[in-house]
Amino acid sequence: EIAQCLVGSEMCIRDRSWRTTMLDFEKVIPEDVGISSTGLISFARKLEYNNIPMHSIIVMRHGKICMESYYAPYTRDTLHRMFSVTKSFVSLAIGLLADEGRISLDDHIADYFPEKQPETGVHPYMQMLTIRQMLTMRTCHDKNAYKIGDSPDWVGSFFTVTPDHVPGTNFSYDTASTHTLGALVEKLTGMELLDYLRTKFLDELGFSKEAFILKSPDGKVSMGGSGMCATPRDILKVMYVVSQNGKLDGKQLLPSGYLKEATVKQSDPYGKSGTWEEMQGYGYQFWMTTHNGYAFFGMGGQLAIYYPDKDVILITTADTQGRQGGVQLIYDAFYEEVYSHIDACTYNGDNSDYEEFQKFENSRQLLVQPGEYSSDLVSKINGQSYEFDDNPCGVTDIKLTFNGNEGTFFYTNATGNHELHFGLGKNVFQNFPDYNFKCGASAAFRADNNLLIKVQIIDSAVGNMYISLSYIDDYVTVMMRKIEESYFTEYDGVFSGKLSI
Repeated sequence: EIAQCLVGSEMCIRDRSWRTTMLDFEKVIPEDVGISSTGLISFARKLEYNNIPMHSIIVMRHGKICMESYYAPYTRDTLHRMFSVTKSFVSLAIGLLADEGRISLDDHIADYFPEKQPETGVHPYMQMLTIRQMLTMRTCHDKNAYKIGDSPDWVGSFFTVTPDHVPGTNFSYDTASTHTLGALVEKLTGMELLDYLRTKFLDELGFSKEAFILKSPDGKVSMGGSGMCATPRDILKVMYVVSQNGKLDGKQLLPSGYLKEATVKQSDPYGKSGTWEEMQGYGYQFWMTTHNGYAFFGMGGQLAIYYPDKDVILITTADTQGRQGGVQLIYDAFYEEVYSHIDACTYNGDNSDYEEFQKFENSRQLLVQPGEYSSDLVSKINGQSYEFDDNPCGVTDIKLTFNGNEGTFFYTNATGNHELHFGLGKNVFQNFPDYNFKCGASAAFRADNNLLIKVQIIDSAVGNMYISLSYIDDYVTVMMRKIEESYFTEYDGVFSGKLSI
């Protein structure tokens, strides 16, 4: 049976599948690979119902994509900050170096960086630390050294900050350790981390030429712990090759022996992790999951999960920061709505369900702030200016204006006068003042005297910010809360001001 479909702006003819670019992935009707279209819709709707800000979802089975959905303004080609998914890429680079015989996993990391060590030498615990122990997150640091040392040289601080315990004994999620492993790759190869991986296998996968890894504050080393910006398809391609034991079209691109060790439990995070999925085990910069899976896992819902028992890959990008248990909700919804029903359905020749699925798949939008989108409060505060004394955010005055289903938040802080535009029941996209990161802003009335603005940062920085304005008599109380790793520190605090005379 041949049907027509619209892909981007081009019309194509398909026999319920079509070819994509590299790796020859097919896009198929979910039922063709034993997955329910309605189950996939229920999965995405459950996340939206729970107000999980999804940015993309891809589901693949048997090497065929059966769902690929992007939440506008995100598209298939949008680079997304992948956070700690980067760690798994560092692991692959270390595996390649070991396969080349350039390192041994049991080498001591201190031997490779004598120039980063104190004149008196490193602590005995650091001298004991091996590359294998770093891969399994059983280092000698209980916290990220660069957050303690406050130095732009993150590799240097890894060696100079006093260790907490003997390595190889305790699981501690140590991003500085992975950053140092990435620095080792760059030191030994004379190439940037991503460029080395491109020459070894990424170019053969059609990995985005535009993808990049942010640099550490000193500008010298790729942020191996969290800095990669790539597309969801890029991550899918790499996980697919990993799921095939490193082989593509008969060619061994990644060392199978290393992958076998990397994707099984090597250390136990049970007592240190906060969610059930994160308690399952840790390999070589890979997380183990329930249902016998393993994953690349980045903060905020950047996930690439492979379930060998069902031969299924799930890719997500999202921003669950500040949403306690948000990533666990992604796992749970997938298990409940998709995974547990695999092979319980088949394609019966009726295209109606699939047509509904396609409409849903192609119509996702970035979530907006829930609440009421009209209020009598508007007439009382529209165009009114308020002044503030000294406060944690350095704000001296604010004003709100409204025009239909849009509004503008005017404010002055230490860097000058700014405008933030927002929608009521929709997102307004713009660059955030000062930082110039792309963002979407939406607002809703959460009480009879309150307007809550939510700003979603959708750039090489990913995060969100709440600006709450609560009015009583001639006063307003402003609450600013930023939920982002590195920036916007001035947007965090609570303060009150009075109507300007």
